[in-house]
Amino acid sequence: MLKSVTFEITGDRKIVCDGCEERIETMLKGMPGVDRVHARSRNQRVEVLFDAAVLAPTAVVERLGKAGYQARIATAA
Repeated sequence: MLKSVTFEITGDRKIVCDGCEERIETMLKGMPGVDRVHARSRNQRVEVLFDAAVLAPTAVVERLGKAGYQARIATAA
């Protein structure tokens, strides 16, 4: 079952440009179970649509952290 979760970037390192958005999208799309990713610099949010049977939202937070982006789950649907 696909689940949509929005993550908010909260740390000092921010999404500042189109290149940052593309890097985050490419990085997260490579994770098992991820269907779609939209990173937005204007609101520091990353929307991820993924298979909840394959991937936990905390794994996305961890992956963002490894890339230097401190994040938290903002909304889940």
